[in-house]
Amino acid sequence: MWITPATIAALTFASIYMVHEEEMCDPNAMGHDDSCVESLTSWFDYLSLESFLGFGWFGYVFKGISGQANLSAVKVIFIDAIGNLLDDEDDKVRLSREYKLMRGKKHDNLVEILKATDTPFTEEDVIVLRNIRCLQSNDDVLDQLHSLSLRAQRKKQIPTLCIQMELCGKTLRHWLTRNNEIDNPELHPARKRIVIDMYEGLKYLHNNKIMHRDFRPENIMFSFSSTAEEFTFPVKVGDFGLCRNVHGEQTVTKTLTCFVGSVTYRAPETNFSDYSISADLYSFGLVSWEVLQIIKQKDTRSMFHRLVHDAETNLIKGSDWWFRNWTNIIVNITKRRVQDRIKGHYEILIVDPLKSDFTVDSHEQLSAIKDYLVAGDIVNINIKDETSQFYDFNVDNATFNGITKPSLRHLRLEIVGNLCTISNLNLESLCVQGSNNIVKNITCDFVDVIGDENQLSNITTCHPEGPGRRVRFGIIIHGNKNVLTSFNCYNVSPTEVTNHVHYTDPDDLYAFVQQYGSLCLYVSHFNQSCTIDKATFRNGLIEGTRHILKDIKCNNAIQISGKDHTVEDLEALNLIDGWTKTELSTTKV
Repeated sequence: MWITPATIAALTFASIYMVHEEEMCDPNAMGHDDSCVESLTSWFDYLSLESFLGFGWFGYVFKGISGQANLSAVKVIFIDAIGNLLDDEDDKVRLSREYKLMRGKKHDNLVEILKATDTPFTEEDVIVLRNIRCLQSNDDVLDQLHSLSLRAQRKKQIPTLCIQMELCGKTLRHWLTRNNEIDNPELHPARKRIVIDMYEGLKYLHNNKIMHRDFRPENIMFSFSSTAEEFTFPVKVGDFGLCRNVHGEQTVTKTLTCFVGSVTYRAPETNFSDYSISADLYSFGLVSWEVLQIIKQKDTRSMFHRLVHDAETNLIKGSDWWFRNWTNIIVNITKRRVQDRIKGHYEILIVDPLKSDFTVDSHEQLSAIKDYLVAGDIVNINIKDETSQFYDFNVDNATFNGITKPSLRHLRLEIVGNLCTISNLNLESLCVQGSNNIVKNITCDFVDVIGDENQLSNITTCHPEGPGRRVRFGIIIHGNKNVLTSFNCYNVSPTEVTNHVHYTDPDDLYAFVQQYGSLCLYVSHFNQSCTIDKATFRNGLIEGTRHILKDIKCNNAIQISGKDHTVEDLEALNLIDGWTKTELSTTKV
């Protein structure tokens, strides 16, 4: 029977007492005596136990070796001996069954489970384990195993789990104990790497509907190193002893055990039976704060309590080397009430302060990224979900690019800022507020530009037709010295429209729309010195002063109001004098 890690608080790595180096087997000192690495053939006939690493409540951890040099960690758990730590017989069954949660789960930031068996130990098996030479100097372990052998003698056999897992190095707790006394800037990259690694491991668990339930520094491992280096990356999330499968989109189940995990890092809702992955994220938020802000272990409990229960957010001293917006992430991930917290991973982005290029593939990512953007950022949009969504951004000097134009028709964007570039997008609507922006290669139902000296080129607007479809403007321009080059509007409904009153002065607009139909291009009467070049559309209304209109083809009607315009090569079926509201005798200027 193959199984993987299980739910049991008593057998976490945190409960394992580390053994001093001199207690471990030294093959050189023993002349390579094979008796040091006895093989427990009754349950692992391919694996030898090379040295003893530590022990806890009826759990023993060894360094194992298979073949010539394949190292691993082996945990031996005597289930029957911890019966008083489990609620009932069902929990004992679940102890074995829930190890299956991690079956086939492999990730760079997870301690990998290689194999697990639940073969019972006989008295002889316990004696073989007790006689391993590396245990002979550890009286506590020998006494425990002697008691277990007597129990096995009485019961004939003891239910036992043997788990073989990836061999790791020291824990994050060891690293913090050594490095959280003073702030060493040389360790800032390592601190950020730790946060990234442990977050990616936790996110992988959650993506596979698994809650860790005991996320803390003692259960975060550095990688094993064959050299003398103590702390090797990547960092890995380990000790799945409290893992539980969770169900549904909200990942809440009412059968979870109360009061699980370390009290220091435990979310308040775990005092009850209703909780979700938000409890893991809460713990992660506290650990990330401890790592980045260099909080000493003796201060963690009081500082965590003040942050969570007293809302003393000023305790978080963010620095310019932290991830972007990470102070807010910590605040919003560790709220006392679940309903006030960040809802899931889609609201968490680990963004390096020097990062400037983002690719978003989902609505959730695009929604989350708005709080992270700064001047100079590039956002590449590649959302294939066709759900209509509205997004607003307030940022200067940012670039918004579409990767695959046809796939973005469902987006409605509002960008407030200056010196931005918006390009290669196929949208439902676009509103740009600000000056000196560049808008190019856009296909859209409706474009609204508010501001000065904006450059628009290669713009296509279309009015959807059909029952129930609202006919809107093609493009509206408010401001001075804006330039629109290569503009096309097509698929315009000829039906009368009376719903544009909220855009501008209704006296001219209503009358024009009632007479000629949908309006493709509108330059408002507040505008000065705008340029419209190479435009093809059905209907247009030009107001304001000193505009340049050239190479214009109007398939129905264009009304020009205001004064001091320059008009070159304008062709229209109906050319209307904005002052007299009468059609001119010529249709080409």
